[in-house]
Amino acid sequence: MTFNKQLVALYTALSIVALFSSSSLAEHEDIIWGVNSSPPFHIFDGKYEEQGFCDALVSSFQRQLPELSHKVRKLPSRRITMLMKKNKNLCFPCLIKGASYNSEFNYTETTHRYQPHGIITRADTAARIIGKYGQPVDFSSLVQDSNLRFAQPAERRYGRLQPLLEEHLIDSDNFSFISGDNAHINLLTMIVNKRIDYTIDYEMIMTYYNETEFKNSGLVFLPIEEYEGVVIEGAVGCSNNEWGRKAVRHLNEVINELKADPDFQKSLDQWLGTSRPMVD
Repeated sequence: MTFNKQLVALYTALSIVALFSSSSLAEHEDIIWGVNSSPPFHIFDGKYEEQGFCDALVSSFQRQLPELSHKVRKLPSRRITMLMKKNKNLCFPCLIKGASYNSEFNYTETTHRYQPHGIITRADTAARIIGKYGQPVDFSSLVQDSNLRFAQPAERRYGRLQPLLEEHLIDSDNFSFISGDNAHINLLTMIVNKRIDYTIDYEMIMTYYNETEFKNSGLVFLPIEEYEGVVIEGAVGCSNNEWGRKAVRHLNEVINELKADPDFQKSLDQWLGTSRPMVD
């Protein structure tokens, strides 16, 4: 073997060792947070950078648990859930507690509560929808209205409403998937510009849009009859392995301090509103 080849072989061996060493260190982080760009849950840039309420949740846990090491990894949401389902060591800060599509994860106690999805549309379309389908809106009837165009972000699913979309709208001429970064925000611009008529999302998404994109957007939020009386339970979800169970135990030890944290509560007030459902 020539000297140059020996150097290449040595460099390759050292690189492999370094790779496995860094992976090993990451495996032993006390808390590894997987966060994705999804305003106002997590905000990666702009006027409110790192001021999402899930950013505030992570920061609060870091303050409450200074004895632990905390690593934050920015990843697409699909990548985060895929890694967790493969039992890689990771915690997703803001998940719907016990959701059927993520039922295998370990969850902390409830960290916050908020209202379920509703319809976001223009004021003129809102009046039309209310006139035909009531308030709160009978969604099972609305989805059969062939005169209204609907769109949803490609990675978003809507729980008990999703089967209605799949039965009546998906694959129809009145349905579109919107992909790309911040698809849920771009979709609201499409509603304002009359390219589509309505979507389903949380009221907080409209709040963020009005704060950052178009203050006088004229968008309206309508509650859905099928969700009447429903409250969403937010929690931290961690991988279903011993590391994840240990992480959840650590987080639960300071859950009361988190819920009393004024910075976290201020962020919830800002994006979810002061009339949001409160945690006991």
